[in-house]
Amino acid sequence: MQNIPPDILSVAFSEKALCTRCGTCVGVCPTKAIAIDPDLYPTLDDKLCTQCGLCKETCPGGTLSFADLTEITFGHRNDDDSFDGIVSETQIAHAGDNSFREGGAGGGIVTALLADLLDRGVVDGCIVTRMKASSPWQGEAFVARTREELLESQGSRYMIIPVNEVFQLLSTLEGKYALAALPCQVHGYRLMQKKAPALAAKIHVAIGLFCGGSLEPCVVTDLLRTKGIRTSEIESFEFRGGEWPGSMRAIMKGGTPRPLHYSNYKDGAYNYLISLYMPARCQTCLDGSNLFSDLSVSDAWTKDEDGNYKFKSHSRILVRTPRGAEVVKQAAQSGAIVAQSVSDDPSYRTHKIQTKRKGLNAPLRVDRLRRRGKPAPQYDRPTPEATGKERLFERFASGLLWLGTHKTLRFLLVKFLMSKLAIPLIKLRIYLKRRKYQKKRS
Repeated sequence: MQNIPPDILSVAFSEKALCTRCGTCVGVCPTKAIAIDPDLYPTLDDKLCTQCGLCKETCPGGTLSFADLTEITFGHRNDDDSFDGIVSETQIAHAGDNSFREGGAGGGIVTALLADLLDRGVVDGCIVTRMKASSPWQGEAFVARTREELLESQGSRYMIIPVNEVFQLLSTLEGKYALAALPCQVHGYRLMQKKAPALAAKIHVAIGLFCGGSLEPCVVTDLLRTKGIRTSEIESFEFRGGEWPGSMRAIMKGGTPRPLHYSNYKDGAYNYLISLYMPARCQTCLDGSNLFSDLSVSDAWTKDEDGNYKFKSHSRILVRTPRGAEVVKQAAQSGAIVAQSVSDDPSYRTHKIQTKRKGLNAPLRVDRLRRRGKPAPQYDRPTPEATGKERLFERFASGLLWLGTHKTLRFLLVKFLMSKLAIPLIKLRIYLKRRKYQKKRS
């Protein structure tokens, strides 16, 4: 047994609460000394560890410099601390292939972009996620090499999946690859560009997904329990299945979908679950729009003056780097995506709810945790100015997150929220939304 100093290992081995579970430490370890445990945290085989420190240097969990990431990504250190970050162009788009558009969460844009890269021979594979065939209540990352395999990756998966562990496989492969990943996973990849450049160079483009916070991996089994469904009875699980914007549902053996809640993903389930299943490290993340990807993708939630969505089953693309711009341009020229520029329309930029969650609540939470001597990540951004009301709201949001740490209470709340008893809450939410737009018109 070696006595390995914790200061040369990734943060999970000294303070688990700061681990993003992005999988980067697994992916970069040259001796395969790090693996993933059932709760998706890294574990160490100290007999294989050479104390190289690479897992520490590429870990985005404990200390994260936005200036450093800006320099690695854009070649300068002028960090733009807005929610959207550095953007060269904004587009609204959907997949040109109807099979991609109908199967995707937001018009199938990510799948369409990846398929175009494969079709044109730009990349040899795409790092994406899917639900496991052998245990469909769990997610996994894999390398898709065909359009058929990309279809397996369609749809959103809001649970934690340590995507960057796939870099361990990439180290044994030749060729170029596209990465579709969440912000923390892109942070790890960018740090790899500096600390493990040969491995990182295998990534041709990083397509970033917006993120309001992942969900603990137990969320699917809890949802199934609320309906009395055994894991052995399902063949798949969809976080946003059916008509856009989709709803959480189990696909039973035989192919029959069974909805797990009322209303849809946007007006119901996700808003509840993110308050009860968000991991500790997600609660202190400041990046909701994937600031350091080559291009970022999210649903186009922008509404008109009547409160109706302007573009259903579309995605918004924030182009950040020349590489990202080239990927979007080529996909549009080939017909893989149907896109239009909305760069001159400011309503397609900042996401109000996410800005509050990631741009205000999270840094206020980080500051409060630090002052209390609790574990919190170290950032090179100042705490934003906040009113007393805003600080009070952050405490309220944190209180809901605290309820989620009590498993029995959490399950009882989720069972209620997924039942017919929650329908009045959903109707109230929809009514308040409509009233807000009515007031704006008057």
